[in-house]
Amino acid sequence: MPTHIIPTPQHLTSDNTPLPPLTPAEHAALAECLNGWAPHAATHLLTTYTPSPTTAATGHADGTVTGIGHTAPAAPLRTVSATHDRSLPAESFELTATRERIDLTAADPAGAFYGVNALIQALRTPGAEGFTARSAPTYPTRGVMLDVARHFFGVDTITSVIDVASAYGLNRLHLHLSDDQGWRIEIDGHPALTERASANDVDGGAGGYLTLADYEAIQRYAAAHAMTVVPEIDLPGHTHALQVAYPQVSPDGKPREPYAGIDVGFSWVNLTADATWELLDDIVGSLARTTHGEYLHVGGDEVKQVSRPEYEQFMGRLGELVAAHGKKLVVWQEAAGSPLPEGTQVQYWTHEFNQDNLAHLAHTAEHTGVEVIASPAYHTYLDLKPVPDFPLGLTWAGLVPLRAAYEWTPAAAMPVIPSHLITGVETCLWTETIRTPHDIMTMLLPRLPAVASVAWGAPVDYPSFVTSIATHQHTWWHPNGWAHYADPDVPWVQR
Repeated sequence: MPTHIIPTPQHLTSDNTPLPPLTPAEHAALAECLNGWAPHAATHLLTTYTPSPTTAATGHADGTVTGIGHTAPAAPLRTVSATHDRSLPAESFELTATRERIDLTAADPAGAFYGVNALIQALRTPGAEGFTARSAPTYPTRGVMLDVARHFFGVDTITSVIDVASAYGLNRLHLHLSDDQGWRIEIDGHPALTERASANDVDGGAGGYLTLADYEAIQRYAAAHAMTVVPEIDLPGHTHALQVAYPQVSPDGKPREPYAGIDVGFSWVNLTADATWELLDDIVGSLARTTHGEYLHVGGDEVKQVSRPEYEQFMGRLGELVAAHGKKLVVWQEAAGSPLPEGTQVQYWTHEFNQDNLAHLAHTAEHTGVEVIASPAYHTYLDLKPVPDFPLGLTWAGLVPLRAAYEWTPAAAMPVIPSHLITGVETCLWTETIRTPHDIMTMLLPRLPAVASVAWGAPVDYPSFVTSIATHQHTWWHPNGWAHYADPDVPWVQR
């Protein structure tokens, strides 16, 4: 039987013999081999995979381990190794798992984490066969965006998203932390943002926010799962909640009431006022100090009532501010054409506008080091419905069934961008209609693994992929209580 690993390794061969589960001794030995150079991978193995109950055992003075129905040696039955090889491509791994040995080699701790994930997925496959795999990600940036502004979600839900995303090889969690409906992150010295601007959501509900302690905990959890957090404060539009807390940064300076609804494009800050830039300096500075990673996302999308020259001047100044605080910039595609700092990442999401500036960006990127992240909505926006009558989601860019999330390439989806400038793929979950953790998982699964396969550069084999998805649901999602959309292409296991 095939070994159901997602993303499928670029090189995967079977030895056509059964793959036994890890014994407790092999489990412990592999973790010990990893611990010296990839401790997060070692911890992940120990906490995520439980040795077979037929070999789970109690130690005895004679050096044996008594399992259920048999007695096994305390030493590993197979040779076990985990090797750090810096000559391999970044984040890559090589893995052999057979009846005779378990050998994992990886380029770095992240590659070790992905190799452990591949081993765990293989061991969960009913009837799995021994195999050798070699795999390296095509794109260095592989992300998932979670909108906690339209509806707020706290630490437990966010860490569950990290669990799912990291299992499928994603390495970035992009948190959308501000929008018209609410402000979701504590900022040093500005309690008004959380006192006045967070107690609301898209339905007029209670809202909420992340304390700095929450944010730190999320980042540490992400790091333990080979992921980095990129916070987004959307500017200069999508700023009604910001103006509720600080009306002096609004264009007219008048007080605002909290907004409930899903309209976009109606809010923007005063682009040149000293009050605006003093506040933004504090916000960017606080985020820069508390963010472990090198990037801050500052939005830039759907600014509909500001002239293009004014907008570009604002985005250029904002880029300089982010750089002054020691961080690199991520922006939505509307910012292409602005004077962006070297090393900026531009996130493409729609073909409907700004194509000329994107084409110009492609011509100048060689000199500016600007990179492009692929998030074309009709393939990667998982808030879009998978079928027309689905109770969750929107349809503004069409539908995103499982096949649409799996069968696409960034170069074809963004023809104005040369393929060598595309350094990332990110899937996005906006939460206008997403209200519960159950809703989040329903929209992520099974489509997130599909986009993750594109981001990793996995071989394209849709029939094999949907079979693997069914195995994952049966052996992993269901036991964890994770909801999913039952896409009709998948041969789901009936219970």
